[in-house]
Amino acid sequence: MPFKSQAQRRALYAKDPKLAAEFESKTLKGKKLPEKVKKKSGKSKG
Repeated sequence: MPFKSQAQRRALYAKDPKLAAEFESKTLKGKKLPEKVKKKSGKSKG
């Protein structure tokens, strides 16, 4: 699974560098990631 943001990348490298390296290999090279990704607003279930 590729990284979706810089914040996700930093957090995963701090928690599990081995897994982060695997994610890094699946993230497109040269792709500029946003600092944070906003949550999608959707209708609530229920």
